[in-house]
Amino acid sequence: MAVNPEYANQLLADFQNEVEGIIRTNGLEHHMGTSNLAQIDTVKDNYISTVMNTFTLPTTSEGELKAEMNAAIMQIKSMARQQSRSEASTIAGIGSTVNKMSPADSGQWNAIISDAGHRIEKICTMYADQINNMPKALRARIDDDMAKVLDAINDAYNANPSPGNAQIVAMQVKNSLDKIEGDLAEASKALLKASIESMAHQKMTQLQEKEIALQSVEPGMTKGQITTYRNLAKEIKELILDLGKSNYLVYDKTIRGQKIAIIDQKLAILENLRVNAAGVASSLSGYFGSMGGTRRVRGTASINGIGTTIGMNTSQISAAPKNYRKGVPPGFAGFAGKMSKDDIAQKHAPGTAQSHIDAMHHYMSQGMSFNDAHNKANATGFTPQSHSKTFSLGGGAYPFR
Repeated sequence: MAVNPEYANQLLADFQNEVEGIIRTNGLEHHMGTSNLAQIDTVKDNYISTVMNTFTLPTTSEGELKAEMNAAIMQIKSMARQQSRSEASTIAGIGSTVNKMSPADSGQWNAIISDAGHRIEKICTMYADQINNMPKALRARIDDDMAKVLDAINDAYNANPSPGNAQIVAMQVKNSLDKIEGDLAEASKALLKASIESMAHQKMTQLQEKEIALQSVEPGMTKGQITTYRNLAKEIKELILDLGKSNYLVYDKTIRGQKIAIIDQKLAILENLRVNAAGVASSLSGYFGSMGGTRRVRGTASINGIGTTIGMNTSQISAAPKNYRKGVPPGFAGFAGKMSKDDIAQKHAPGTAQSHIDAMHHYMSQGMSFNDAHNKANATGFTPQSHSKTFSLGGGAYPFR
């Protein structure tokens, strides 16, 4: 994404202030505006041109421009120190013919300085995000460690400019920069691992929320559906735990994204189960809630305690039952077509009369929906409270059990 112009302008202002400070710190301010600072001015101008030419591009980010600035500042610091020491050495050596050279005047020592500068620039570019997010004191320490590497080269040359010493110093510089890069790599790895662990905690919290919600709507599920969602929740939990423990995910962004996508898909399945079950549970609650409490009944006179209507219940619920299917999702399994008696019983409150279940099973086997079979059973006298009755066809001895 393109960089905000205000940010780009502020970045350039900070950069130029930093460069001016470096020049003054190294005692080179008397060269400002002259060709004696041509190398430093070239690096400075190149960075300013880079910012102006790229900050509007969609692929340019603030972190990239900041990393480029850090690399340029490191290079300018190195140049300023080197030029300052060179001038100090020249002044100190006036009138002397001994040791008038600097490391830059030796091909072998100059190669060491050049290699160290390129390595430092590479490290700053590679770990720019981590360095920029560090506390100011830690950033200053890293900057000082890198500067000490370059200073050590100059000190070693002044102490012993021999080719043999140059080989020893080259190995010391490599080891020092390897340690700095290793520390930054470990910090980067720890940051990514902490990010993945945080993501795993978030996914585990989402899973727990889904499980709690599903437990509250279990009355709207069959035993098979309950088993299915519990097994799925267990599988998701194992995937989340694996996500938090997998070290290789730190290095592979693609695999990490695929793992998270699979977890999200399975969580979405749990949510669909919850939504469907919630609709069914709502319907069951509404229906059976209308049957609770005190009922008004219409009774007929009895003779010696015996009802006057043979084969029919002598009491009826005064209010018409609530529509059982209202709120049930379309096509929800087990609410149309043939069902076993156990399935039908699971959709009723505990204590429902067996004759009501038998009647509904008979009518549903003939093609009626759950709701129609329920109403038909009630209409023929086989209500959920008809415990003393046995359902049979035409008064014959064919019980449905």
